[in-house]
Amino acid sequence: GLAERDQVRDLLDKNVSPEVAAQLMREGSALGGEERQLTILFADLRGFTTLSENLPPREVVTLLNRYLDRMSQAIEAEGGVIDKFIGDEIMALFGAPVPAPDCAHRALKAALAMRRELTAFNAELATEGHPPLAFGIGINTAQVIAGNIGSSRRLNYSVIGDGVNLAARLQSLTRNPDFATDLIV
Repeated sequence: GLAERDQVRDLLDKNVSPEVAAQLMREGSALGGEERQLTILFADLRGFTTLSENLPPREVVTLLNRYLDRMSQAIEAEGGVIDKFIGDEIMALFGAPVPAPDCAHRALKAALAMRRELTAFNAELATEGHPPLAFGIGINTAQVIAGNIGSSRRLNYSVIGDGVNLAARLQSLTRNPDFATDLIV
């Protein structure tokens, strides 16, 4: 029984952040949430469709996992929680499920660390004969609902509100050459 419990806990920790897993263990899986101010970060790879068209699927997955691992470490080092991976896009939260009064500052520090990690990763990719990767990051702080979203059979800890949509739109604006940046806050 103890071994099985440890295996379930390990599996839970790998599929949701340790913070979300701890909250689920404490409070259960009731649907709903609470209003709170936090910071949302979206990061999206540029040219991923072209990359996917030019590499075998297994190589794409390997490359993507290497990239996501580096970006996740930069986010988590600043107390961010990966909400989800949406293909090659990352949605991360700062200030949920554990409140953090300096969530905006942490998100910005994470974004700058992600830039440094991408530069280092691109140096590795160059030695392997791969083209460099680029990304766009949008960050927004807003009042949102944070909690268990979904159905009675399947749920996800996430955040909902216009502030989330704004963070995603800011990330999309980094594609606009008029802004000439990979980060909009």
